[in-house]
Amino acid sequence: MPAQYAAPRHLSNQQLKNPLIRSAYERLSNMVGYRGQYLRRLDTVHGDRRTRVEKFQVIERVAEQLLVRLDLATGILGYIDPGSGRYVLNTQRKIAEDSEGVSSPVLCRLFKTLDEVGYVYRRIERIRLDEKDESGLNLVRTRVLIRFTKQFWNDLGLRYVFERVQNAAKKRRDAQLREIDQRRLTEFERQSLAQHRREVSRKRWHAKQARETGGTGEFPGTQAAVAPSCNAQPDRGFVPERVTGNAALNAIRALRAK
Repeated sequence: MPAQYAAPRHLSNQQLKNPLIRSAYERLSNMVGYRGQYLRRLDTVHGDRRTRVEKFQVIERVAEQLLVRLDLATGILGYIDPGSGRYVLNTQRKIAEDSEGVSSPVLCRLFKTLDEVGYVYRRIERIRLDEKDESGLNLVRTRVLIRFTKQFWNDLGLRYVFERVQNAAKKRRDAQLREIDQRRLTEFERQSLAQHRREVSRKRWHAKQARETGGTGEFPGTQAAVAPSCNAQPDRGFVPERVTGNAALNAIRALRAK
């Protein structure tokens, strides 16, 4: 799991200088008052029956946490990890925890409603974990990608601002990706050079050992076992336990000579 902030985040002064974030925060955080003026598709999601006001109240409560996590280059609730270069999605549970008075099921139903009217695009992936529950079944973790569509910004009255801000964010993202690729390439070259040096050092060590052993390929302090020769004469100062024939006579003569 990616690292998480200990305390809820809030929009910084630098983020509020962005015209898209500033205008969207002002309108979404007052969605009950702007009802019927912005996001009108949300008011008619059930046909001729008007949507309950609770939906708009939830939008007001989660507006800041959504904009804090909004990736301007893609419109997705996520970010790129500068260390690994992978894209990390924000979890709905963490968004609900950082929002005041909003639970995870309520936020999930809100995103489902926004998906029905075409304001967000959701891609749900279910990943089976190695962990098992009490019944012996594998646990399943659900990962949801949430991307705000152009229709959302259009009905919020900020489509032109969104396109202008997104084009600038894409240029910054391209520069960031090039920097990450260059850093990866530098790290790969460093690892390859270190591996090459280890291989050269190992070959030199083997060559040194071969020179010290006279080219036999044996390491110092070790000698190959020499097979006994058939013509080798036995030690005449030693009489084996069982000897017969000429060997016994030769051994007796050697003892008498001493």
